[in-house]
Amino acid sequence: MADQRLFSSEEDRVNCPFYFKIGACRNGDRCNRLHIKPSTSSTVLLPHLYPNLPESMTIANDEDWDDDTYARAQEHVEYFYEEIFLEMAKYGEIEDLVILDNVSDHMVGNVYSKYYNEPDAEKAMRGLFNRFYGGQLIQAEYTPVIDFREARCRAFHETRCARGGLCNFMHIKHVPKAVKRRVVREMYDEHPEFTGPGARYHAERERSRSRKGRRQKKEDNKRPSSEERKAMIAQWNVERTAELKKALVLPMVPPSALPVGMVAMPAPVGLVRAN
Repeated sequence: MADQRLFSSEEDRVNCPFYFKIGACRNGDRCNRLHIKPSTSSTVLLPHLYPNLPESMTIANDEDWDDDTYARAQEHVEYFYEEIFLEMAKYGEIEDLVILDNVSDHMVGNVYSKYYNEPDAEKAMRGLFNRFYGGQLIQAEYTPVIDFREARCRAFHETRCARGGLCNFMHIKHVPKAVKRRVVREMYDEHPEFTGPGARYHAERERSRSRKGRRQKKEDNKRPSSEERKAMIAQWNVERTAELKKALVLPMVPPSALPVGMVAMPAPVGLVRAN
């Protein structure tokens, strides 16, 4: 028992505690402790998948921002969350999906998809092989992270983190519960074959909602379709590409002036397979 408590803790001088808890380490291959990569896991890491808007980076870096900046950044992350959640649900029943708000090189844009069952995560690893999102190759990998509550920064989620976006613990982007419930409902509607713990809970909620009446039916009908969501994200990417090109052609702007995590050549939205 003592050995288990010691493993990947600060007292463990062999294994890296950050890699074990976060699935990423700022030192990378230069770390003087071991990064034991699992051969299987129920959680899949999609490194740097989320394409941060300039507004998102402004907020993550704790710079000055207004309500319009926050609204645009929040709308973008919610649309992205819905698109990726439903895409990853094609491989199996998802327990949770998180997007990081950190801006350090080893964590910026990281997305974690946790499945109820390891075989579903294995299907996701096979299905995502040689696929692209936003012009970049998806390099999915198994991660040892199985408990996001242990991996997250408590200061960030309870009050405010003094280290800002450079914190080495997870700063998880806020996704409203209403959005999460909606995509979970869509997942089970599209995949009635799912029979895990989440499916049973969903069935109970549906029976309760049926008894109370579907008071949110009108609201749901106003939701944009999947194609409309993709078109909106594509438009954001076009605007973001134009801003980046404009910044790169200015002779007096050094590369270091660009916000952390921004890439020079974003491409079409959506998961696509290479030829």
